[in-house]
Amino acid sequence: MTGVLDKLIPKQRKMSTRVGGMLTLVGEAMFLFSILNFLMISRLQYYSEGDSYIRTVFPHYLLFLAGLGTIGFVAMWMVYVYVLPSKQRFSQEQAVKDNRSPMYDRILEVQDELAEMRKMIKELSEKVEKLSEKDSR
Repeated sequence: MTGVLDKLIPKQRKMSTRVGGMLTLVGEAMFLFSILNFLMISRLQYYSEGDSYIRTVFPHYLLFLAGLGTIGFVAMWMVYVYVLPSKQRFSQEQAVKDNRSPMYDRILEVQDELAEMRKMIKELSEKVEKLSEKDSR
């Protein structure tokens, strides 16, 4: 079964960072286009002939934008305070579950090595103290 999957799944290529960097830049720039798109759509909605209710509640387009902006900032605050910490904790817990994360496993190995080193240093310092006590007599 593994042999079949190895034949079906193409091998990854070693490449420069240009393609990944370009995709990252385009992805980050899309946020700016989303803002422009939002402004154009909000203007269409505000001045829509079939829906005058928005113009009744918000007598000026800038007030309408301020209301939408307030809703947006409240949503961002809620995401920052509640959603992001929860997502981070969930993803971290999932990463360390069932030995899924080689990095976490390596951290545990390094932690064990550090504990051994501390133990050795403690033993050596005790020996040095005993030797210095003998020499001082």
